[in-house]
Amino acid sequence: MKLIKKYIFILVAIGALSACEKNLEVDNINRPDKEATLESAEGVRAVASGLFQQWFFVEQHNLDSPGPAMWVMADWGTNNWANYGTRDMSEEPRVFLDNSPSYAYHGNYRDFWQKMYAIIIPANDVVKGIEGGLVIETNGIDETEIIKGYAKMMQGIGNGYIGLVFDVAYPSDEDSDYNNLPQTDYKTSVDMGIAQLKEAIEIFDNIEGSDVVKDKLDDTWINGHAYTNVELSKMAHSYIVRLMVYAPRNIAQSVAVNWTEVLDHVNKGITEDFNIEGDGKTGNWMPWMKYYLGRPGWGKLDMRIVNMIDPSLPANWPGELNSEDLPNAGKISSTDLRADGEFGGDKSDDYVSYDPSNNRPERGHFRWSSYRQNRYDGLINANFFGPVILMRKVEMEMIAAEANMMLSNKPEAISILNSSTRSTKGGLPDLDATATDDEVNAAIIYEQNMELGLTGLGIEYFNMRRRGLLQDGSLLHFPMPAQQLDAISLPHYTFGGLSPQYGVPGEDVAVDGWYNPTN
Repeated sequence: MKLIKKYIFILVAIGALSACEKNLEVDNINRPDKEATLESAEGVRAVASGLFQQWFFVEQHNLDSPGPAMWVMADWGTNNWANYGTRDMSEEPRVFLDNSPSYAYHGNYRDFWQKMYAIIIPANDVVKGIEGGLVIETNGIDETEIIKGYAKMMQGIGNGYIGLVFDVAYPSDEDSDYNNLPQTDYKTSVDMGIAQLKEAIEIFDNIEGSDVVKDKLDDTWINGHAYTNVELSKMAHSYIVRLMVYAPRNIAQSVAVNWTEVLDHVNKGITEDFNIEGDGKTGNWMPWMKYYLGRPGWGKLDMRIVNMIDPSLPANWPGELNSEDLPNAGKISSTDLRADGEFGGDKSDDYVSYDPSNNRPERGHFRWSSYRQNRYDGLINANFFGPVILMRKVEMEMIAAEANMMLSNKPEAISILNSSTRSTKGGLPDLDATATDDEVNAAIIYEQNMELGLTGLGIEYFNMRRRGLLQDGSLLHFPMPAQQLDAISLPHYTFGGLSPQYGVPGEDVAVDGWYNPTN
């Protein structure tokens, strides 16, 4: 493998500067005072305290990420605007990604690359400082082990998500030599992330103390909640679940996942929604991703999802027709109480709203929709003061149901489904023992689509990707950003498209997916 050059991390430092400067003592790994900072317990604690906020910034706050592009590539959301690469990545037929530094939306994946490494490297430093003998105490309380576990968790999330998004990576830990770091495939980065999360769990689970809950973080680290080592352990288990389940690029890789291990981590993971406390529209804990993709006049619900809720409506907008020309004027008719339709029940609990307004036909009628997601309207109207969910309990429940199906335990999968949001939120009838495998699997996919939209970066895309369902020509992962390729003197490359098409079919670019507009 080609060795990484020292200046790859100069690019990381540049990307980290604006994101970290406000919250961290260390924002450039080449700063002359770096060594002094990392030799002090106070300095290491300061670096550690900002790690999750940086992750929140990349995953939820900063729209300079691949999140919006993945959202439209999954045909879960749609819009008529060009921002964040959403127009380019939702073209039909699909086009390849322009991986050049001059591309208007190059920053949407370049910044994600840089900022993720700007999480991993400081996390490495925290672990190294503690392993070098630093003892961190606050008000007489020894925080050394919980902070070490926390930094390990952030190493794992960082390396893992680089592997979820890109085709190659430079995974690292506290022992890495950044001047001689080999380039690896995405699987190696995911595997290192999982291993680091397991190390974090071991640390959290073995913190000494007499109480069941033995230690906790300050409530500013993950805003609004003083998470304990017990809770952090559950969180780390659930992030392992995400990495294991969302990493596959195709059906064969998904089937090969160790589903027994997945189920074990689900059972040890979160038992309620994991959220932070939003601090307002101008705060550091404001989820701009949820705002822009969910607010009126911007993001809408793709017709693929509208059709999933009500199969009488088309999965693709039919040419130049207006909403009133669709069946039932494009209005959903469904017994699912989460849908705004004839049988919608209490509309205050609806997840979607009828919205027949569309514009910019010159950009393609295929982007039009008769619905929008309204689930975040309450948070938007509250100026983002309130709980912001980063991981839903139902996400883990549906993965548990899927794991049981993969392990030939259909009765348990049905039991999970019948006690889930399918019943408690949707009011849908229970599945019985006569349900076919296809019916149970369809119910799992339906529930994931109804419940997980805009919860976390890429979830809709990852679920479509691993099932081989992404629209033909969609890229299955992003290439190393061109700016980084230039820095290490490697040629530019890219993925995606139908004609021309770049990448290995089924490994880099989607084929035989749910839809191909040229057929």
